[in-house]
Amino acid sequence: MVTSKLTRRLDQISTHLVLGLFALIAIFPITYTLMTSFKNQDEVLTRPPTFFPPTWRFDGYITVFNSDMTRFYLWNSLFNSTVSSITVVTLASLASYTFSRYRFRGSRALELAILGLMMIPGLTNLVPLYRIASDLGVLRPQGLNANLFISAVYTAGGLPFAIWIIKSFFDSIPIELEEAALIDGCTPVQALIRVVIPLAAPGLMAAFLLMFVDTWNEFLAALVLLNGTARTVTVGLYDFQSSFEIAYHVWTAACIVIMMPVLILFVLLRKRFFEAMLQGALKG
Repeated sequence: MVTSKLTRRLDQISTHLVLGLFALIAIFPITYTLMTSFKNQDEVLTRPPTFFPPTWRFDGYITVFNSDMTRFYLWNSLFNSTVSSITVVTLASLASYTFSRYRFRGSRALELAILGLMMIPGLTNLVPLYRIASDLGVLRPQGLNANLFISAVYTAGGLPFAIWIIKSFFDSIPIELEEAALIDGCTPVQALIRVVIPLAAPGLMAAFLLMFVDTWNEFLAALVLLNGTARTVTVGLYDFQSSFEIAYHVWTAACIVIMMPVLILFVLLRKRFFEAMLQGALKG
């Protein structure tokens, strides 16, 4: 008995040590970036390097907030990510409910076709997308709104993945609940909105969060399809490398500014996200 307790205790200690080590490895780059953002250029290039800034300075943040990063790029990314994520969750919810509750000829083949779309590398779509953007005038200042175009591109790219996520949550909801709602006088649409959607809310929030983060971090399509003040934060950060050749404190300040909206969103939705992950683990 004593040996068994000692073994369990040693297992717990070793597990926590390993997890703590991985946590430190993951957190260290972010912490070092944060510390560097409060230095000036001379302090960044000091040898040997220092972890904490000798004097807390905001020069990097002042430069970032006075640049196009906060005047245009940040708001463009916020608009693109929000619009595309909401659109994806809305359309994916309707499609997922149809696949989950109705069986029609070709429904299984259609599901597999949607799954197959996830296997197509996004890089292969850039050339036709660029041609479409050019024909629609997206690349011209007086053309179609570039943010709406790139949001449509992100929506089309995120739909297959969101459909499969949300469908798994709809499948776990007993159909008897909807039948009871129909008996009580609800229409099918009312049963979906009042019964199914609230029960699947963790899955919807998880799909929204994953789509938002993926869109926020997207770089290649934004680099090819956007120009001028329509660019996103990832492209803006890339431009900083040519605008500020060795200004590491400006780069790191921009990284922290870019990271904050996603971090705030995750903090607000973390409860629903972890509920969705737990439900997925239990179903698995």
